[in-house]
Amino acid sequence: VEDEADLALLEARDLLFARLLQYRAYKQIADLFGERLDAEGRRHPRTVGLEPRHAELLPEVVIGIGAEGFARLAVKAARPRPRPQVHLDHIHAPLVSVREQAGIVAALLRERGRTAFRELVAEAGDTLTVVARFLALLELYRDRAVELDQAEALGELYVTWTGGDGPATVPAEFDEFDESVESDRAPDAPQETA
Repeated sequence: VEDEADLALLEARDLLFARLLQYRAYKQIADLFGERLDAEGRRHPRTVGLEPRHAELLPEVVIGIGAEGFARLAVKAARPRPRPQVHLDHIHAPLVSVREQAGIVAALLRERGRTAFRELVAEAGDTLTVVARFLALLELYRDRAVELDQAEALGELYVTWTGGDGPATVPAEFDEFDESVESDRAPDAPQETA
């Protein structure tokens, strides 16, 4: 075919023929579904008991609990459940004062003379207290109140008190850890840092 008009007519004819084939296929499937629905509508299930050969396969029910056990279960089920509580301890850790921890570290070192850092933080309750004691130890080292000795890298750190026998005075440099907390708190509130 060389004429474009004839080519367009052929394409239209083929398209119409394809649509007629689709229509016939849908009609056949619809007839098949109709026949199946009619056949299934005439069926009814049996309402009979279990056959004896299948009934023998069922295991015997053994109840190993008596009346007292059922009573305990009933009491347990009827007992009111505790109200759910949301604990906030894990969200906000309490502030730890570096100045206060410096006083504790100085008192321990004055009493013992020389001790391992592990022993200084042994009774610390949480990580923030350990960090505060470490910062206090660094400040005491900067003020030459303690000497640090570590034989090998990542080995045991020993701390020796060199600040004298008098009462331990906490240096003013500890205020740098407390500045951010003081600005947020009332003047008469106790001093704490993170």
